[in-house]
Amino acid sequence: MTPNRPAKKTTRQRIPQVAILLESSHEISRGMIRGILAYVRLHGPWALHLESGGWSDQKLPDLKVWRGNGIIARVPTPQVADAVVAARLPTVLIDPLDAYLNARHPLSRCSRIQCDSAEVARLAADHYLANEFKHFAFVGEPSGMNWSCWRQEAFVLRLKEAGYGCAVYQNPCAVERAEWELERKRMSRWLLRLPKPLAVFAANDERGRQVLNACLAADLPVPYEVAVLGVNNDVMICETSQPPLSSVAVDMEQAGYTAAELLDKLMRKALRGQQRVSFKPQQVVTRASTQRLQVNDRLVIRALEYIRINAGLNIRVSDVADHAGVTPRWLEKRFAQSLGRSAMDEIQRVRIATVCSLVAHTGLTFSEIARRCGFTGANHLGVLFRDACGMTMRDYRERHRHA
Repeated sequence: MTPNRPAKKTTRQRIPQVAILLESSHEISRGMIRGILAYVRLHGPWALHLESGGWSDQKLPDLKVWRGNGIIARVPTPQVADAVVAARLPTVLIDPLDAYLNARHPLSRCSRIQCDSAEVARLAADHYLANEFKHFAFVGEPSGMNWSCWRQEAFVLRLKEAGYGCAVYQNPCAVERAEWELERKRMSRWLLRLPKPLAVFAANDERGRQVLNACLAADLPVPYEVAVLGVNNDVMICETSQPPLSSVAVDMEQAGYTAAELLDKLMRKALRGQQRVSFKPQQVVTRASTQRLQVNDRLVIRALEYIRINAGLNIRVSDVADHAGVTPRWLEKRFAQSLGRSAMDEIQRVRIATVCSLVAHTGLTFSEIARRCGFTGANHLGVLFRDACGMTMRDYRERHRHA
């Protein structure tokens, strides 16, 4: 009698062991991880190795112990690159650095998912051109990453096709990269020298927030004299910037889903050879950093900037007038001529906009939001909010949570 032998496992029965090297400290990578998990929920299961943290925290498991089947990685260091090469596993790279695109490097033969940076830049340029800007500038990622260089080239080229030039900010030296305050002074001086109104395209949202910071230090009103647009639509960065940062959203979740789908096919040997897939921008998400009012009166522009900066305080028209160096009555007259509404109306509009952002994007209690924005209490704020937005703060928060 032949002894019973355990049934041989099929490919489907073996759960793939997959390492995901994507920094969870950035929204674009978190979006990609969500896309990977969406694929795994539909086509898994996979046993995933994930390292939380930033760029420097990413590493492969110990290859002496880990019996991996595949890797999805934004390779952070030469040491990790060596480990990925040594693993000899199906690998999908995310936005690889130039060193790993070089034909002499073994990783150059890996499949990859890459952002279409040229299309991102063209979308940014077209957005500014549609809003009738005439003066443009580009601020790149500080260390000159390849995707930043590609965005610069495409942005400058698109503007040249439309008949415009573009000022390009010189990347910081090592000392400035280590100390933002040193670079901020140089960036502020550079922004002051450029013609206005100026449309600035920053290589990513982190750089966009630094441009806003330099504008604030240089007393350059945003967006009336300088408009700023970033990339990635990282809500944590964009909504907490002053003012909130407009950004080109990219389809990061689709990128992660596609990376997982590609790796799955490589692990099952349904695909052979190198595959290259690009992910596209979706749209420009406009916020206050590019939403200009048609205002030419510099006194009103100065007053609007003061109102924006002090949106969380219980300021009065007299405070704004003192800052502008005029009487409240004269200020109201200039507002009526330029905007067709009063300075008090603008103060209330900006305060409610600040409340909307806090309600939608934080977990603060409504009483705390009322206190921060200078209202007497949550009940008083609730009445004003319902009149302005047509719903309660609770309903507004729920709507944005589901969205």
